[in-house]
Amino acid sequence: MLTVLLIVFLLGCLLGRLAAGWAAQMLEGMNSGGLLMCSECDGKLSVWQRWFCPTPVKCPCGQSKKVFWHLGSTVVLGTLSAFFAWSLLGPWNCQGIHEVRPEAALLWSRLPLHLALLFLLWVAVLTDLLDYVIPDEVIWSGIGVAVVSAFVSGELQMVHIWVNWDEAVVSLSGPWLPEWMKHHQHLHGLAWSLTGAFVGATLIWLLRWLSGRILGYPALGLGDVTLMAMIGAFLGWQPAVLVIALAPLTGIVIGLGVRLVSDRSFVAYGPWLACSAFVVMCSWRFLWAEPLMLRNIFGHWPSLLILAAICYGSLIILLTGLRLFRRIPTGSLRR
Repeated sequence: MLTVLLIVFLLGCLLGRLAAGWAAQMLEGMNSGGLLMCSECDGKLSVWQRWFCPTPVKCPCGQSKKVFWHLGSTVVLGTLSAFFAWSLLGPWNCQGIHEVRPEAALLWSRLPLHLALLFLLWVAVLTDLLDYVIPDEVIWSGIGVAVVSAFVSGELQMVHIWVNWDEAVVSLSGPWLPEWMKHHQHLHGLAWSLTGAFVGATLIWLLRWLSGRILGYPALGLGDVTLMAMIGAFLGWQPAVLVIALAPLTGIVIGLGVRLVSDRSFVAYGPWLACSAFVVMCSWRFLWAEPLMLRNIFGHWPSLLILAAICYGSLIILLTGLRLFRRIPTGSLRR
């Protein structure tokens, strides 16, 4: 186990370094964080400095400051990758649920897929933090990898596209699963991945539309919509719903952290979604089964609709309150 974790950590470090280089490359002409072009002489850094250099980077002109953030990217992604591998393969067994029992070992199937998702999410986080943009190259390559992998394997899902934990059925034969899933494994893989992408994108688009109607401007960008489509394609629609539900909570932590280390008062929504996706990936068994038992909600359409109505109703109330608060004259707030 220690050998596997060490290998995953080193692989994550390598991917974290490449993520910094790719993020800077896609932000050419924007804020690339000093890793692509010198901020003083406008000279391009070498390929080695951009993509592979393991030490602080500085332009030969000697006028610009050293760039360090790519080293943080290396260490952070390596650590996150190793922690996820331990959560998945170790005693925590973070994704082990009753309904899904894949024949292939998770070490060779779900772990590589989700490490690829972590890499793509980390690239999106870097570009969003640097210049508030999530490039389409990251999103569409990720959706392609997720959908093709789900179809070819047929057993990469964290949870099936539909599971009904009705007590009357459980007492006889366990959770009810659609019969066609058992005979069309690869089509089921394709279906759950595409459904996850659709549900994730639709829910975020609806949030964006609601914020635009109530506040007068969309509080989320289209990049957040496509990012959530990619997350849903990798994880499925049920985890995607939980990612969106947890995003405001993780956003509070991220916002406070960014505020402490920088002067920014605004943090893009993409990192919130990425952090929530990581939390769901590492705690899926506890969310779906014991102790929260959310499977009882996701297998019952009326409960699911009621939950959605409560969430969106609360959002409407909060956004309406925010709009009314913004209409209060600044002078009256200072008194």
